[in-house]
Amino acid sequence: MSDLELARAAVSDLAAASSVVYPVLQWAVAVARGSSGLPELWVATNEGNGFIPAGVFIPRAMALAARFDADFDFRWFGWTHPAETAVRAIQARGDTVSAVATSWPHDSDLVRELTPDFAIGVTPRGNPSEATAATLTRSRAHRLETLDASLFLDMQRSEDVVVDSYALLVTQEAVFNAGPELPAVAQSVARGILSRHWPSEADWSALASEYEGTVLMASAQRPGLFGIEDHTQLETYRTEFMQCRRMEVLMAWRGGNVVDVIYAARCAGVALPLAAVAGS
Repeated sequence: MSDLELARAAVSDLAAASSVVYPVLQWAVAVARGSSGLPELWVATNEGNGFIPAGVFIPRAMALAARFDADFDFRWFGWTHPAETAVRAIQARGDTVSAVATSWPHDSDLVRELTPDFAIGVTPRGNPSEATAATLTRSRAHRLETLDASLFLDMQRSEDVVVDSYALLVTQEAVFNAGPELPAVAQSVARGILSRHWPSEADWSALASEYEGTVLMASAQRPGLFGIEDHTQLETYRTEFMQCRRMEVLMAWRGGNVVDVIYAARCAGVALPLAAVAGS
C-alpha cells in the first residue's frame, strides 16, 4: 500500500466513525518521512486542537497534529482545512511530507507545494458502526488519552466512586465557572446531575437541540475558510468552541461515559487534578 493509499484509508475510516455523531467534522491524515525513512501518520481535525468526537478512537501509532507546541495550538486552533494543519505539524517537527488525504473537499496550494500525493474529498467508508475507528481496542486510544494520558491511567486505576466524584466536580466547574452563563436548559440539566436527580427526557431533548445548534454555529465560525489568518475570527470561534464543550460535558452524562465527560471538560479548559476530589 502506498503512503497515499494508507492516508486515504485512514481518513475514510475515521470519517465513517464520526459521520453520525459529529457530521460537521473534517479529518486529514498526513504521512511523514523522518530520518529513519519509516512512515509516520499524523491526524488532524478542523475542530479545536485535534478535537475527537465521543465514540471515535484513533490508532495509538498515529500522532495528533496538536499539543506539541503551545504557540502552534494557539495559532491553528480550529483551522478550517485539516490537511494544512497536519502538514504544518510535520513541518514544525522538521520531517518531510510524503502524502496527505482529507475529507475536506477543497484543494490547498500549501499542501500541493509539499507533495503531489494529495487526495481531497475522501468519503466515509461503509456503515459508521462498522468502522474500525468506532471500536476501542488495545491498539486504539480513548480520546482522553490524546489530551492527558497520565490522567486517563490514574482514572483506570481508581475506584469508580472516585472517578464519578471527579466527573461531578469538573462538571460543576465547566458549567458554572468556565465561561459566560450557559442556556437555562443546560443549567437545569447540570443542577439535576449534580444533585443526583436525573433530568427528564424532555430536558435532555431540549439540551440536545441547543447543543446541536451551538455546534453548527461554531462550525460556521472556523478560521481560515479563505486561507487567511484573522485573529478576530479565531477568538469568535474559540468562544463558540468552548461553549460547545461545556454543553458536551452534560451530553456525555446522558451517554453514560464519565471519561467522555472529563474529556469535554478538559477541552473547555477545566484541568483539575484527580486529587482535587479529596479536597472537594
